[in-house]
Amino acid sequence: MTESRGHVLVTGALGGLGTAIVARLLRDGARVIAVDRRADETGAWSAQFGPESAARLEVAALDITREQEVENLREDLERRGIEISGLVNNAGVAGAGAPEAMALKTFDIILRVNLTGTFLCTRAFCGGMRNRRHGRIVNFASLYAYQPGPGQAPYAAAKAGIVGYTHSVARDLAASGVTANVIAPGLIWHERLRGVLPETEYSDMIAQTPMQRAGRPEEIAGVVAFLLSDDAAYITGQTLHVNGGVYLTG
Repeated sequence: MTESRGHVLVTGALGGLGTAIVARLLRDGARVIAVDRRADETGAWSAQFGPESAARLEVAALDITREQEVENLREDLERRGIEISGLVNNAGVAGAGAPEAMALKTFDIILRVNLTGTFLCTRAFCGGMRNRRHGRIVNFASLYAYQPGPGQAPYAAAKAGIVGYTHSVARDLAASGVTANVIAPGLIWHERLRGVLPETEYSDMIAQTPMQRAGRPEEIAGVVAFLLSDDAAYITGQTLHVNGGVYLTG
C-alpha cells in the first residue's frame, strides 16, 4: 500500500513506465500528480484510468528541464495546500552515437532530462518533506549505468550520475525521515520501444538475461509502490536492480 499522507508526484507520466506507475498508485489508493511535457495528450491518457480514479488524479504539463516551470508547479501546489509526500523521478530520454561523433546538443539534452531534471524536481520538493519529517523519493537509473550498451556514453553518464546524486541526497535527508532510493531497470518492454529497439538488439538482450525474457512495466511499478510505502521506511540510499539477473552483485 502506498503512502497516503500526501500526494505522489510522477514525472514522465505518459510513457510506458510512467503509465504503469500511475495505474499502480491509483489502484493502491494514492493521490497522484502526473506530469509530462506532452500536455496535448493528457486528456485521452487520463480517461484510461476510469471515473473512480478521477478524484485522485491530477495531470499537469511540465518540462522538468526548465527550472522556472518546476518552481511554478511547486508554488502552485503549495498555494493549494497540496503536500508532496512521494516523488517519482521517472522522466528520461536516451540517445546513441559514437564517442567521436557525439554532438554536444545530444549529450546536453540527455544529461538535462535525466540528471538535471531529477535534481530540479528533488530540490523543489525535498524541502517540504524534510520540514514535515516524512517523504519518499524514487529515482530511475538504468542497467546502462553499470553495463552500457554501444554508443550510450551520455545516457550511461546521466544514469550513473543519478545513482551518485541519490546516494548523497539519501544521506542528507535520512535524519528527517525522508528516504531516497534508485531503481535500475534492465530491458522493460512497452509499446514505445516498438520501432525504436531493433529486433536483433532485442533478441541479444533477451539472450543475455538469465530469466530469458523482458520485464514488464507493471513489475517496475510494483517496486516503486514498495519504495513509497511504510514497509520501506528503513531503506534509503539503495539501488534496486530490476533486470532479470543481468547484473548480479555481491
